[in-house]
Amino acid sequence: MWRYILKRLLWMIPVLLGVTWLIFTLLYFVPGDPAYTILGPTATEGDLQAMRETLGLTDGYFTRLFRYLGDVILRFDFGKSYVGGTSVTAEIMSRLPNTLILCLGCMLLSVIVGIPLGINAAVHQGGLWDSGSMLIALAGVSMPPFWVGLLLVLVFSLRLGWLPSVGYAGITYFILPWISNSFQGLALQARQTRSGMLEVLSSDYITTARAKGMSKRQVIFGHALPNALIPVITVAGTSLGNMLGGTVVIESLFAIPGVGSYMITGVNGRDYPVVMASVIILALLFAIIMLLVDLLYAAVDPRIKAQYSAKRRVRG
Repeated sequence: MWRYILKRLLWMIPVLLGVTWLIFTLLYFVPGDPAYTILGPTATEGDLQAMRETLGLTDGYFTRLFRYLGDVILRFDFGKSYVGGTSVTAEIMSRLPNTLILCLGCMLLSVIVGIPLGINAAVHQGGLWDSGSMLIALAGVSMPPFWVGLLLVLVFSLRLGWLPSVGYAGITYFILPWISNSFQGLALQARQTRSGMLEVLSSDYITTARAKGMSKRQVIFGHALPNALIPVITVAGTSLGNMLGGTVVIESLFAIPGVGSYMITGVNGRDYPVVMASVIILALLFAIIMLLVDLLYAAVDPRIKAQYSAKRRVRG
């Protein structure tokens, strides 16, 4: 098992290198002059040229690429912001906890609400609970997170005044972003859980468990749910990845100082070091999420864990 984890961690290296090369190349060919962004419209051509040389923009593509890769890999240095002149690494590290709180809160909310919703719908197939749950799921899949966020701000902030709409000064400021960014993942979780549970509940071993006199709770949570969790975990991992991407919009909508809003600021200001660093960090987080999903497979399904152990014994 440890060999598999190490193998997956090593595979993350070429993935992150590929992401870094891709975002660097895209921004290299994007029209615009960072020197003009820094100095403004009143700068002379001599000032602009001097600034380009200071930033290393006059060097060739490969020289700049390898220099950037060396700074990121060897020193974990993403450079300085073109606009503010501050360290991009320090700014990313200060904003990263807010992004993690937002993503993990969304994940917990989608799992805590979505899985029971799907179980309830499967157990009461064709009933009122099933119809109501799937109606909620359909609404969640149909509405984009930013639109849900606007509706929540309109109702709970402007009309009712229960929750703050923007900023970050406590945990209550995350409630509306959590709901708006997790609603779609919650809906997908409920639909997948219902589908998996319906397939498992019609299996022979479930019929046998019921024939042995087991309670409904034991059948559902002791036999049906563990065997239906593999596709649910897959959807949970994918949803968390989508929520991670959704932070770019949600953080800007609710004025949360996170990595996503920092990237939007960089895009609007043509601040290329900010954009590159934000994309690389988000890609790293997504790769870690996919690794954790694979490890959860082994924890939930003994067959997968046994497969890894069998491979190790054969090689030994």
